[in-house]
Amino acid sequence: MGRHGARLRWVVALVSVTVAVLATVDRVVEREREWARGGDQVAVTVEARLPEPDQVAGAAAAFGWTDAAKNVSGDPDEQSVVLRLRWAGSSQKGHYQVILLDNRAVPATVMRPYGGWDAAGDTGFGWADAYEVLAERYDWLAGTASRDEPDSAVTDTGDIGAVGTRALGDGSLVAVFRFGRGAAPLADPSKLVVAFCYVDTDGEVRWAKRVSVPPAP
Repeated sequence: MGRHGARLRWVVALVSVTVAVLATVDRVVEREREWARGGDQVAVTVEARLPEPDQVAGAAAAFGWTDAAKNVSGDPDEQSVVLRLRWAGSSQKGHYQVILLDNRAVPATVMRPYGGWDAAGDTGFGWADAYEVLAERYDWLAGTASRDEPDSAVTDTGDIGAVGTRALGDGSLVAVFRFGRGAAPLADPSKLVVAFCYVDTDGEVRWAKRVSVPPAP
């Protein structure tokens, strides 16, 4: 009986380990599928304007930023881009982060956010260490990787950043970005690309969706 009991315990342990391994494999497979296809559940459209510095607030207001006249301004030394994003899909817990890239460079240059507005009002913008995974998962987001500074233990993300908004099922966002001083002027917004990223309530990036920017009408 003792030998039989020991054999039975060994079989139970083996089955338990096998089940745990299979569950882990399933989670890894599902996570890889989410990285690749997670954004398919959300339909996103983008409109873009490249206004003159004194017309940035007006462009933002035309896109729906209600207090743009007070809170938005252009800069004569930096070209601005005004975006309006609309999306439709299932509501999710967490938030979306919108990153704008200048696709004229390789890797694409991440543009500096100036501000954003959604149905709840002004939105925040910034960057988190957790977003470093984007450069690892998507080659078109290689420009989001931090850069090692010479003679320094600190990595630098430069002026990169994202404009955040709630992950509503149906929503919209107006966002303003800057090219940065010294950047070549841009006349065609289709040279830009948007990364529409979902971040869960724990701050973990779940997926990023590449969204083309159409030419100005």
